[in-house]
Amino acid sequence: MKNIAIVAKPHTPNIKDITEKIINFLMSKNKRILLEKRAAEALCVDNYHSENEIRDSADLVIVLGGDGTLISAIRLLQEKSTPVLGINLGRLGFLTDTKIEDATSTLQEVFSGNYMIEKRMKLDVLVKNKYNTTFKAQVINDLVINKGALARIIDIDVTVDNLFMNTYRADGIIISTPTGSTAYTLAAGGPIVYPTLNSIIVTPICPHALSHRPIVLHDTSKLKLKVKDLYDKVFITCDGQEGKKMESGEEVYVEKSNSFANLIVTKHHNYFTLLKEKLGWGRPNA
Repeated sequence: MKNIAIVAKPHTPNIKDITEKIINFLMSKNKRILLEKRAAEALCVDNYHSENEIRDSADLVIVLGGDGTLISAIRLLQEKSTPVLGINLGRLGFLTDTKIEDATSTLQEVFSGNYMIEKRMKLDVLVKNKYNTTFKAQVINDLVINKGALARIIDIDVTVDNLFMNTYRADGIIISTPTGSTAYTLAAGGPIVYPTLNSIIVTPICPHALSHRPIVLHDTSKLKLKVKDLYDKVFITCDGQEGKKMESGEEVYVEKSNSFANLIVTKHHNYFTLLKEKLGWGRPNA
């Protein structure tokens, strides 16, 4: 690991000092630093490396921020399998679970080879109309189809492997990876799925029928979603970071991606401890 990219969340309290501390540590290890644009902004400098440079050259990406910042770093890497280490400057941090006070000691372990890689599955998303593809994306967490603020309840047909599954009458629907099971899906009543499993989770948002429950599908499943009677504003959003307004005649196709996100965790990492810490399991009234 010679070339180390840094992605930081600007405007976070003390982010300049934190970033400088990490850079000083890396320089003491004779590492080459690749500053992503937001990291340069955090340092108040003008020079930064392009996304293409980081994608092509980085041996490791360090993310200083919350889960949203880490997701954006994974999206920057696209199909690349470059390992990513998240250092949590956010609030919840299921993906960025290294605490800032443990940052340098964790990096020392990583450079000593004392770490593990967790492969997290991603989903490929295609939106098509009768003639062509109108939108495509990859997600590490989820894609969401939901109605606008003033729209009526929508009906969404879901087909799995060319077999009709259900018409969900709801405010919307979430298609999630196991990594995303602790994100929006969890808030909508979906299950917590161990993050290194390969599966696809379908969770309706505020369904009109109590019988419409979340379902966990095999990772080889290929889904097709179509909003019926698209008379109101309906949007598709991917990882909460990009999306579009759905147009009449469009259908959404979802399947497991061929590429993975590679997250670095230390050998003492314990997912259940993480759940206890983040969700307050075991505390009174938790």
